[in-house]
Amino acid sequence: MASGGQQGKNNLMRIALTFVIAASGGIGFALLRVPLHWVLGPAAVLLIAERFLKGKLYWPMAIRNAGLIPIGYTLGTSMTAATLAEMGRQLPSMLLATVLILLFSFLLSCAAARITGIPLRSIVTGSIPGGLSQMLVLGEELKGVDITVVTLFQVTRLMGVVFLVPLIALGPMFSGSSGAAADAGTERGPDWTVGLALLYFIVTVAGAFVGKRLKLPTAYLLGPIIATAALVIAGVPAPNLPAPILDIAQMTMGAYLGFTLKPAGMKEKRNMMLAAAATGFFLILFSMASAFVLTSWHGVPYLTAFIALAPGGMDQMGILAQEARASLAIVTSYQMFRIFFILFVVPPVLKKLFATRWFQRIERWPMRHGG
Repeated sequence: MASGGQQGKNNLMRIALTFVIAASGGIGFALLRVPLHWVLGPAAVLLIAERFLKGKLYWPMAIRNAGLIPIGYTLGTSMTAATLAEMGRQLPSMLLATVLILLFSFLLSCAAARITGIPLRSIVTGSIPGGLSQMLVLGEELKGVDITVVTLFQVTRLMGVVFLVPLIALGPMFSGSSGAAADAGTERGPDWTVGLALLYFIVTVAGAFVGKRLKLPTAYLLGPIIATAALVIAGVPAPNLPAPILDIAQMTMGAYLGFTLKPAGMKEKRNMMLAAAATGFFLILFSMASAFVLTSWHGVPYLTAFIALAPGGMDQMGILAQEARASLAIVTSYQMFRIFFILFVVPPVLKKLFATRWFQRIERWPMRHGG
């Protein structure tokens, strides 16, 4: 009993130390005027600090999950009846954009497998954008897939998107145009009351746990989004969250990202990391090109289109949309559609694909020509 209490005390001390380091990273990046500093600062600083403070830092997923709830609330406030109608109008574009980026990632995987000699099915599973946790689970189920390759490709892509996309979206290229895409989710909302605060607290937390029970992808984000959107559509006013709450929520996610990529033991996987970084980079370029099409078809501001199609997670891209004053509704809609498509459609398609003769024939190419 005493040892359990001591362990709990040690964990609290480790969490406190991690919080201080993460906060210093966020403040430092803010002083340097780095975009999305409350996410990138903690992620970058903890990525480095963990190498020197092994065993002294701790950031449980439960804290990250708690931080996703206010982010989910913010994204859910943009889901009005009007935006749902717009989502329905753009549904074919969502499907086309998702299918095209998955096909492009498959072509990139073929090229990477041919150059590196890494098994094709492992690279294909690892290169699918926007489904980190789902692809890790799927990789363990698929025959002949190296889960280490899947993890490395998914994490490297995610870290590349987390650091590179904000620098692009909030950089000089889009300066002066970010405010043009602001929607209801970024304008000043009604004032908070005790009743509204209690209502949304109960509803969003309940939405998170129900989403977890229903096994929704990223349940602690999607659950609050759906629960909040239901109240907003029903006519319940949704005030904006105070900035400090969103800052802390972003920091909890940034700190968790800092623990995701383990730098130790990566030297011997340098070629694999280069291939993973290259596929992630080309996926970002493909998203930038696809955003022009979305802009021309639906009149969506280019910045909003780019963030909506970027190959990252909905939580990171939602925060970025908030920071860039892009349309939260459109970004959330496209990212959410891709998550559900990857969850329900991709696994059975991959299983059938890997069993086909023509795929197995392609899979042998790197063995004959690669290194």
